[in-house]
Amino acid sequence: MTHTEGVKTMMRRLLPRRDEDGVALVAAMAVVMLVAMLMVVTVKIAMSESTASGRDRQRSSAVSTAESKVDTLMAQIQSSAPSALSSFCGTLTGTADVASDDFATASTVTYYKPDGVTEVPCASIPTTQVGYAKIRTSATSDALDNTSAAKRSVESLVSLTPAYGNDLDKAIFSNSNLTMSNKTVLTSASGTPDADIYTNGDFYCRNNQEFHGSIYAQGSVFLESQCTVSVDVWAKGKVQITNPSASIGGRVLSSSSTVSLDKAAVGQQARAAGVVTGQVCGTAGKCFSNVAVDAPPTVAFPELIWDAATQAQWAAHGYTNVVTFPQGMYTCGLYGGTTKVTGPDGHPVSLNGKADGVGMWLYENSWKLSGPTIVINTCPTSKIILQGVGILMNDNIVLLSRAGIQFTNNSQIKSVTGTATAADPNLLYFIQPAKYYGATTTCSGEGISLDNQVSVDSTVNTLLYSPCAIRKANQSTIVGQVYSGSTLSVDNQLDMAYVPLPVWGGIASQASIDSYSIQILYKRESA
Repeated sequence: MTHTEGVKTMMRRLLPRRDEDGVALVAAMAVVMLVAMLMVVTVKIAMSESTASGRDRQRSSAVSTAESKVDTLMAQIQSSAPSALSSFCGTLTGTADVASDDFATASTVTYYKPDGVTEVPCASIPTTQVGYAKIRTSATSDALDNTSAAKRSVESLVSLTPAYGNDLDKAIFSNSNLTMSNKTVLTSASGTPDADIYTNGDFYCRNNQEFHGSIYAQGSVFLESQCTVSVDVWAKGKVQITNPSASIGGRVLSSSSTVSLDKAAVGQQARAAGVVTGQVCGTAGKCFSNVAVDAPPTVAFPELIWDAATQAQWAAHGYTNVVTFPQGMYTCGLYGGTTKVTGPDGHPVSLNGKADGVGMWLYENSWKLSGPTIVINTCPTSKIILQGVGILMNDNIVLLSRAGIQFTNNSQIKSVTGTATAADPNLLYFIQPAKYYGATTTCSGEGISLDNQVSVDSTVNTLLYSPCAIRKANQSTIVGQVYSGSTLSVDNQLDMAYVPLPVWGGIASQASIDSYSIQILYKRESA
């Protein structure tokens, strides 16, 4: 082999053969196509997973949105007056935004009577007592690409318990002006600041008063001395404070007039439809003038009606012993006889001019009564009177008097030793009914008065109720409540602890429903 032939042979070995060129190209294209297919599959899987993830997110958000709407409707129902409940009845629609998703909501609220079966039309709710409400809300998302919208529903059944507008839930209630003249301390036996005062007139605080609760007035509030209020002062009229020692722990509100604070301390804010002035307004965010302020809640004076049905309600709670006057020697008016009667100390005393017939009977018998007792004075113009004569109680007593009740001159009210404690007290009711077996009480002067140094032991809780004026004079002590259908005045040194007393019949059955409280019977996701 020549040198030239050897070179050619070597070149042929080093250079690929022309018939292999096509194979390499096909292999390269196949690799490219495979990679492209893998990329397409990967992108498709990623898009599918993203859609599935978004779909799951929407389902979860739809449940949360529907449940949130159900909870909102519950809150609106509970906070609304019956007259406004028709706004939360039938089919209700709305929208909601949750992160990147938009939802349309559709709610259905259906009310039922207390029997749980009879449906109440929306238009009839303001005038019909309801007992249950069924709330169902569906939340539907916007549809993602190539998918249907996510839709979830939540359903709840709630029971509705009526709260009557004239339940006896205030420490002190006056249907007209209320004046606290000197050294009143109003606390709450619960230890919380819930000893609220309410008046449908004006409220006057004069000289060294302390109130562990809020003051609500449909008129104006005047704090003229060292008056301390633990929570709010809320008036429809003006709030005028003229003593720098006054202090309000919560808010000061006037829904239609002005607030004048002077140098008074205010824990939260002062807000008024008119101008707010005062030293505290120098602090930013403390005072707000010319703003919308809701009116204080309106509460009608609760009429306590006494008749056979009411008496039966009390009897059902143990008050089966009923003693009615006048009878025998226990006549109407002041007892003027010279006969001596025997009280709990065992010594005969003359009550000539110190008691009426009912008062004399109480002195003789209250300390030995067996079981809760209702004492009824039917005298149309003669009050139950005790002057310097006390009552020793062996059990609960209701003093029901058409003409009213007057205790005065160091009359002490106590429990027989061992029959009661401050934690488990005897109950004493001073009641002048608004109506007695259909006869409306006509006010002539004060309905109930506790005059000079009438004290009630901590083992006795009391309720004073009259559609007429009530007056508590010098150095009185009470644990319980005071309800006056007219003016109420406290002249000097009242120490009072608020404790609500049970009252059966005669009130709630006659009252209008103020609102409903809600109890959830079930709440669940539905199809």
